[in-house]
Amino acid sequence: MSGGAENNRYIVQVFVGALSQHYEALSVEASKQTTSEEIVSCIVERLSLADSPGGSYELAEVIGDSVGQECKERRLGPTECPVALMLLWPKILHSQQEYYR
Repeated sequence: MSGGAENNRYIVQVFVGALSQHYEALSVEASKQTTSEEIVSCIVERLSLADSPGGSYELAEVIGDSVGQECKERRLGPTECPVALMLLWPKILHSQQEYYR
């Protein structure tokens, strides 16, 4: 297999919420250099949202706890790289049962 770590492919799960009646989340294959704008374009295409009114979509990083007491959300800029961000998430989560998505 050629190439270094820069060419590794990762799966990004995008939770689409009310945008789809059929899917809670869609998986997109991406590299560390794939931008959030590119991932949004892929999701828009897969859900046929390009023709929908209000076609301005963006990704957000969500951190919450399992009991729903606390939830933080941060919008990603179009040039941010979600895979690089995901790789910074803790590997072992604390006792509060946090989730990152």
